[in-house]
Amino acid sequence: MFYLKHNKKSITLRKIIYYTSIIFLVITSHSFAQKGSIEGIITDDNGPIPGVNVFLMNTSIGGISGSEGFYKITNIPAGEYEIRYSAVGYKSIFITQKIFDNKTVRIDITLDLDIIEVEEVKVTDRKIQEQSDTRASLLNVKPASARVLPGAVTDVFRTLQAMPGVLAPNDFSSQLIVRGSGPDQNLIVMDDVEIFNPYRLYGVISMFNPEAVADINLITGGFPAKYGDRLSAVLDITNRQGNISKNFTGNINASIVSANVVLEGKNPLNIPGSWLINSRRTYYDLIIEPFVKNTGLVEDNVSFPNFYDVQTKLVFGPFSGNKFFINGIYSRDGVEIVSAKNRTNPDSIGVFDLTKNDLASFAWHYAPNNKLLNKVIVSWYRNSGDSDFDSKFLDPSLNRDNFEEVAPDTLKPYLLGFSLNSNYKFAKSSISDELLYVWGNDYKLEAGIGVDFMKTTIDFDFDLDPQLQAFLNSNSNVRSSIDDLSEVKEYKRYHAYLSNNFRIGNSLYINPGVRFDHYDILNKSYVAPRLSVSYALNEITTIRGTWGMYYQSPGYEKLRDRNLFLNFSPQYTDPLEAEKAVHYVLSFERWLTSEWFAKIEGYYKKFDDLIVQRLVAGTGYYSEAIPGKDPKYAESLTRPVPTKIDSATQIPVNNSFGEAYGLEFLLEKRNIDGNNKFDGWVSYSYAFANRFEEGLKLPFRFDQRHTFNFIMNYKINNWLDLGVRFQYGSGFPITEAKGIKPRIALIDTDGDFEPDSPIISSRGSEVIYDVDFGDRTNRYQSRKPAYHRLDLRLSAFTQFWDFDWTFYLDVINIYNRSNIVGYDYFIDDDLSLKRESTSMFPILPTIGFNARF
Repeated sequence: MFYLKHNKKSITLRKIIYYTSIIFLVITSHSFAQKGSIEGIITDDNGPIPGVNVFLMNTSIGGISGSEGFYKITNIPAGEYEIRYSAVGYKSIFITQKIFDNKTVRIDITLDLDIIEVEEVKVTDRKIQEQSDTRASLLNVKPASARVLPGAVTDVFRTLQAMPGVLAPNDFSSQLIVRGSGPDQNLIVMDDVEIFNPYRLYGVISMFNPEAVADINLITGGFPAKYGDRLSAVLDITNRQGNISKNFTGNINASIVSANVVLEGKNPLNIPGSWLINSRRTYYDLIIEPFVKNTGLVEDNVSFPNFYDVQTKLVFGPFSGNKFFINGIYSRDGVEIVSAKNRTNPDSIGVFDLTKNDLASFAWHYAPNNKLLNKVIVSWYRNSGDSDFDSKFLDPSLNRDNFEEVAPDTLKPYLLGFSLNSNYKFAKSSISDELLYVWGNDYKLEAGIGVDFMKTTIDFDFDLDPQLQAFLNSNSNVRSSIDDLSEVKEYKRYHAYLSNNFRIGNSLYINPGVRFDHYDILNKSYVAPRLSVSYALNEITTIRGTWGMYYQSPGYEKLRDRNLFLNFSPQYTDPLEAEKAVHYVLSFERWLTSEWFAKIEGYYKKFDDLIVQRLVAGTGYYSEAIPGKDPKYAESLTRPVPTKIDSATQIPVNNSFGEAYGLEFLLEKRNIDGNNKFDGWVSYSYAFANRFEEGLKLPFRFDQRHTFNFIMNYKINNWLDLGVRFQYGSGFPITEAKGIKPRIALIDTDGDFEPDSPIISSRGSEVIYDVDFGDRTNRYQSRKPAYHRLDLRLSAFTQFWDFDWTFYLDVINIYNRSNIVGYDYFIDDDLSLKRESTSMFPILPTIGFNARF
C-alpha cells in the first residue's frame, strides 16, 4: 500500500513538472536566435545600483542589473535600438545604440535620483528579483499596496490574500491559507522576531501598520534554511526607519472604522539615526456603536470590539559600521458584552475578553565593509489573554424563528448552558546571531545560531449543560471530550543554520543549506537539508527550483490558529515526533516586454507525522421510529441500541499525513517608471490539498480547486485613480447534514450522568431530535457554492494647508454577492430538516482620508 501511494504522488509530481515545462517552452521558444550583446555598470553618486531595468524598446529583450550594478544582455539581433534604463526612485534614461553581430557594446550609465514618495507607488510596484536569487516562491509586496488595494481595508494580510497561492478562510478573517496548509503552519517574522499572534480584532485585521512597514516578503514554499519550526510558508516583514532628512514629519490616516498616526524624524542632538512612532485605534465602540443602536440596527445588548496599539522603532548609527535598533509594541484588544434583560431573542450571553500583545527587541548590526554583515538580536515577546464567557442559547436543533419575541423567562426548557473561564500567556525570550558574508559577485554565505526560552501558561475551566454534551456527542464533526486544563510549561528551542549561494558558469546559481533544530518540548533534534537553484536562460528568462525538508514542533502558541484544543503535558509529548513536510517547487518566469511579466510555478508538498486528536473507541446509541407510529413521541421509538463510535480526545498523536500540489499562473503589468496609466495582474491557481486520517482520504478544510484574481489600477487623470479587484474561488469543502436522529443522553431525570442507562431526551412528551451529520466518512464530502466578489476604490489627490491629501471611497462586494460562510441546520415542527445560510460581507462602502505633512 505504501508503494502504491508513493507511486501516485510521484506521478502527480511528474505531471506538474511536465505540463509546466510544456507551457513554458511555448512561451519561450522564440527567444534563442539572437546574436549581439551589450554590457555595462549602472551607478549613481553613491555607487552601483542593483535592480535597474534595462529594456530594448518595442521588443521583448531586456535584463536587470546585479548586486554590483553590472548588467549584460546577449543574443540581440543586429540593428539600431532605443534602450531604456529605469528604476524606482531614479529618472529614466533613454539612449539610441547600434548592435552588431558577434560584438559586445559597452554602455555604462549613471542615473539621477528622482523624488518619489514611496506611499504613491502603485499596487504592483514590487521589487524585481535578481536572477541570482534562488528562492522560487517569493512574493514581494510594497507596503503602499495595503493602502490602495480595493477591499483590503488597508491591511497587509488582506493584500497578500490577492496573491497566487494565498487564500482567505472567509471575509471576516485576515488569516493566510498558503498552498493547502493551515495558518498555524506559517511563520510570521517582524524585524527578525517571531510573532505568535499577528491579528487584531480577533482576526479581522493584522497587527502590521502599512504606514510603518518598509518591506513585505512572503515565501509560499521552499523557504531557505534561516527559517524554521513551520511547515508551509514564511512572512518576513521589516518595519521602516524614520525619516532622516527632517526633524519632524508624519501622516494621519482615518476611515469610518479606524485611524492611525505616524510620527517620525531624525534623532535630536545630531545623533545619527532616526525615530518612528505609530499608533492605531478602532472606534467601532466610540462612533459606530452608538449610531447603529440609536437607529435600531442592532440591539442594546451588542457591544462592539475595539483595539489600540503603539509601535516604535528607534535607530542609532551608523557609528563606524555599527548600527543599533530598538523596537517596541504595546497592543490591546478588548470586548465586553452583556445581554439586556428586555432582549427579544432567546439567547443570553456575558463576555469579557482582553488580549495583549507586547514586544521589545534590541538589534546590533555590524558591517565593517560592504562584504560582511553580522546581526545580534535580543528580543522578548508576550501574547496573553483573559476571558470570562457565560451563555445560555437556544438548542441548535430548533427553529429560531419560532422563538422570536418570546419572553426569556419562558424559554428555560429550550436553552443550553455553556461557560468558560480562561487565561493564557505565551512568552518567548530569544537571542540569535546571524551572519551574511558576500565573497565575489553573487556568492553569499549565510549562517546563524539562536535559542528561544519559551514559557506557556494556560488555565481553562469549562462548564457544559448535560444536554449540550449530549448534542455534541451526537455530532461526529465535533464529538470530543472537553476537559479542564491547567498547565505551566517551560522549554527551549535551539537552532543553527548554514547556507551558501554561489554561481557556476555565467547562468547557474546554487544555494545548498542545512538547518538544525532541537525542541525541548519533545526532547528531540532534527536536521533539515535544503537546496535551491536558479538558471538564467537569458537576461529576461529564469528557471528556479527548490527542495527542502521542514519540521514543526508542537506548542500551545500554535493552536489558536487551528481552532483545536490539545493537551501537551509531558506524558503526551514524550512519544510525539515533530510534524514534517517536504517541498518541491519548479518555476519559470519571463519578462515578455519591458513591463509585462509572466510566471508559471508548480509545487508539491508532502506532509507526515501531522498531529491530530487521538480517537478512542466508545459506545453510542441509536434509536429509530416504529413503523406506523408518530416519531414525535418516545413510545414510538425503539429502545436505544448501543453502537460503536470513535470519540476524539485532547491527547495529541502523530496519526495523519497529507499532500498539497498545484499550478499557479501570473501575468503582471508593472508600472516601472510611474508614467503608465494602468498596472495590475491576473493570477490563476489550480490546486489540490488532502489529508489522510484513520484510513480515510479527506479534502483539507481549505481545499480550493480554482482561484482567480484580477487586480487593476487605472490613472484617470492627474488627481484621480480607480482601483478594481475581482476574486473568484471554487467552494471550500463542507460537511452536509444527512438527516435527523433522536437525541440520546446518559442522564437521569435529575440531570445526573448514568453511563449504563441511555434515555431518549424529550421536552414534555415530545422527543428532542438532533441534526445527523453522519459518521467520519461524511466529513467534507460536499462543497460550498463558489465565492466571487468585485471591489472598487476611487482615490482623489490634492494639496492644501501644506498637506498632501488623499481622499478615497472603497466599496467591498459592489454587486452585493451573498457568499456563504456556512449553514445553520435546524429541525422544523414537522420533523423536516431545514437550513439557513450564513453570509459574508454584503456591499460595504468605506470612506477615508490620508494627510501627509
